[in-house]
Parts: sequence; structure tokens; C-alpha cells
Amino acid sequence: MDTLHLREAAIEECIGCFQCLKTGTCCHRDDMDAIIERMLAADGFVVLGPVRNGHVAAGYKRFYERITYRVGFPLLIEDKYTLAISSVGYMGGKAASRRFLGLQDVCHSRLSGHLHFAVGIPSRPIHDRQRARICAAVDRLLRDIERKKARGWINAAGFALDRFAMRRLMFAKKPDVYANVIRHWREKGYMR
Repeated sequence: MDTLHLREAAIEECIGCFQCLKTGTCCHRDDMDAIIERMLAADGFVVLGPVRNGHVAAGYKRFYERITYRVGFPLLIEDKYTLAISSVGYMGGKAASRRFLGLQDVCHSRLSGHLHFAVGIPSRPIHDRQRARICAAVDRLLRDIERKKARGWINAAGFALDRFAMRRLMFAKKPDVYANVIRHWREKGYMR
């Protein structure tokens, strides 16, 4: 098992130059190349993070922005499985943490599960009941990876609709900007 703490990684802010969409490489020279290599080598992910003001924490958001164009748009982790675990002091942020920690929006990983815990203000230690839920969710993730569990029909339909919209609304209008993404989609047979 490989563990990554984003707070220890040097991750520059995305500047929106779109070099990665065109070429597959980023203009920044930081820890993201190594992080992406580790992600591509993994069978699945357990992503943990707090909710702050109804959204994922700033450090995770910076990471997510950097993988959006290099990993998400080219659909490089669409067949990997994710367990998202989030915590909030009192309430809120459940949907956002599911989408972003679960690598759902643009990455389209296969969500094995999502746990969201209200930990209080100030936060309290995890109880045995919560620990049991986490262990059960990790076991389910491992089973999903082993069995190569297929997407549910709602998820599959949403994924197909997203691909259709990307082809029609983005790629058709600016194929030069999305050259690297289009190349990956052709390899996957998604450009029909």
C-alpha cells in the first residue's frame, strides 16, 4: 500500500495555460509528475480529507485542479476504484466531498463508497462504530477491485452523457487545445 500526504507535497497552482491538454505535460516542475505516476500505478484509492466551509480543503483542491486536465479529461483513472472518506466539524459538504474526494467529476473513477463523519467542534476521536464502518468500506473497496465491479447503470449513463458533451461542446470546437485528450479518447474508442 502506498500512502501520500498532500500537505507534504510541493504542488504549484494551476495557471490555466492548457499545455497539459495539448501535450500531456505540465509547465510546472513540482511533485505532480511523481504523484500522477503513483496514481496510474494504483488499483484504487482511499482518499481522506476534511470539509472546510462546505467544500474540500484548499490543499486538496489545488491537487484536484492539477489532475483535472492531465488525468481527468483523458480519463486515465476511469477504471480505478475510489473510497472517499470525509469529516466535517458540524454539518455540510457531503455532496462536494463525495464528488471531489471520490474523484467523480472529471476523473470518473468507480466510486466504491463514501463515508462522511461529523466529528464535532472541536473534533472528537473516532469511535469503534465509525472504525468498523471504515474497515467494512475498505473491505468493499478491495472486493470491488478484485472483482472489477462494473459501473451502475446510472453512473454509466452519466459517464456516457459527459463523454458525448465533451466531444460535441469542447473537442469539436477546439481540437488543437484538447489534442492530448482526444488522442487518449481515440485509443479508448470514445471518439465515435
